[in-house]
Amino acid sequence: MTNITGFVRSLISSQSRKAELIRYIIVGGIATLSQYGFYVMLVRLAGMSTILSAPVSYGLSFCVNFILSNYFTFHTRPNAKKAFSFAASHLINLGLQTMLVALFANIVGNIYALLPAMAICVPVNYFLVRFALTDRRFQGTRETME
Repeated sequence: MTNITGFVRSLISSQSRKAELIRYIIVGGIATLSQYGFYVMLVRLAGMSTILSAPVSYGLSFCVNFILSNYFTFHTRPNAKKAFSFAASHLINLGLQTMLVALFANIVGNIYALLPAMAICVPVNYFLVRFALTDRRFQGTRETME
């Protein structure tokens, strides 16, 4: 149990790129689950239409993602400039993903087109968000996660 506790503490506090990537994946998972959770609550509990629930749940999960990305993933403080940059990075990623889906639809078919697009866009989004929220830009750190 001590090893797990030490690992979690190291993961949370480390400035290493490896720890940052793990935190990014965790936050992405939380944002995805929160979007779905908000969606279900809005549809089932609030009686909201699915068409309205989808963008509302996306907006709410976007806020969760922004806050967690700042405080947990990149150890930064949110502000208006970072919020604008975070939104812009996601819009750029959305455009890239849309173009790649159109490209891959002709190669692997409509059902599977999103998968290779996501394989490209998730790492690209990591760098876009890192650029938007930190002053570390694209250089690595010397500290390693134990």
